[in-house]
Amino acid sequence: MRTPLVALTAALALWACGPDHGALLQPDAGQPGGPSSGSDGGSAATPTWYADVLPIVQTGCQGCHVEGGIAPFALKEYAQARAMSLAMADAVAQKRMPPWMPDPACNRYQNERRLTQAEIDTIVAWANGGAPEGNPNDAPPPREEQAGLPWVDATLDSGVDYTPSTSAGPDDYHCFVVDPGLTRSVDVVGFDILPGQRQEVHHVLLYSAAAGDAQAKDDATEGPGWTCFGGPGTPSPQVVGAWAPGSPATQFPAGTGVHLIPGTVFVMQIHYNTSAAAPVPDRTTVKLQYARSTVRPAYIVPQAEASFLIPPMSSNYSVQSTEKAAPIGLTVYGVLPHMHTLGKHIKVTTTRGACFVDIPAWNFHWQQFYFFEQPYQYAAGEQRILSCTWDNPTTKPVTWGEGTSDEMCLDYAYITIP
Repeated sequence: MRTPLVALTAALALWACGPDHGALLQPDAGQPGGPSSGSDGGSAATPTWYADVLPIVQTGCQGCHVEGGIAPFALKEYAQARAMSLAMADAVAQKRMPPWMPDPACNRYQNERRLTQAEIDTIVAWANGGAPEGNPNDAPPPREEQAGLPWVDATLDSGVDYTPSTSAGPDDYHCFVVDPGLTRSVDVVGFDILPGQRQEVHHVLLYSAAAGDAQAKDDATEGPGWTCFGGPGTPSPQVVGAWAPGSPATQFPAGTGVHLIPGTVFVMQIHYNTSAAAPVPDRTTVKLQYARSTVRPAYIVPQAEASFLIPPMSSNYSVQSTEKAAPIGLTVYGVLPHMHTLGKHIKVTTTRGACFVDIPAWNFHWQQFYFFEQPYQYAAGEQRILSCTWDNPTTKPVTWGEGTSDEMCLDYAYITIP
């Protein structure tokens, strides 16, 4: 299935944590910003927790690794970090942590959870050197709470306290109807998703949907909400927002917003993971910021390749989709790629050689929207190319679908039209 890039008026076509903790990588002590040099002829001094490692941990790790966070242990105090020092070094050296999937050679994004090589080298050298504490007077100020939205027009939640199910294991994907009660059209320019129980909320996706479609899904299942592994299951769902641990309040690119009409509701898909603690009732909240002046309408537009059949017991099975050429120039601000658990590699490029995102080691549990540091000017006639690769170790063929045993090859782009 191929979809064009833009949705416009009649004048435009619709654009329709774990392995072996053995040998650690050795730090590059000579790299600027790496472990500092001592006075003994230029030999590298061992980094310390307070002076060298804590500043990195505050910005790169404490979005998850805090008391009550989704991570299985905290990294706020020296004793906590020292006990995990070799595991920390192994995880950052192998770039499993922080969980940041895009290849930096493709593009750069806002709010990246990615350590520099110098920061990785510092943590590795600290662990290899016995994880010294250093002087508490060298500690940076405590990590500040992330700023919220400049103003809030609506504060919404699921309306129920939901306890995650563990009947199928520690992961529970659950959807809830969240009704903003729109009596007039609004332009959403920002959102802030606030998990009620950070130790079990792994990530959140916020979709828009017609009220009747969303309510029909809710009514078809007993109890609050419904199970929704692959997506909300409503017709033509549109992603409006996303949250993962460490995500700040999000404001859409300046002067743009997502237009919503009366009768629109949200479907909040929450991925619960109870590996770190027993499930407790959660009521996740979303705050919305509406435009106070005219903004340029933004479209979150999908591109998909659905005509695939992944053979059983296969490796590196790939498909590619090239969409219709854009009839006019566009501005692309970011993308949200999506596959399921068999996904291995997803990449979005263009026929002019631009790279929007390249994720060579896909992880279903860490999907999010990636807003570019700089918007991309998409030329008339340019085409988006979506490539997906899977491994299928099962004995059954796999096709497109929303179930846990199905797969997807999908990308959303946040765009505006001149």
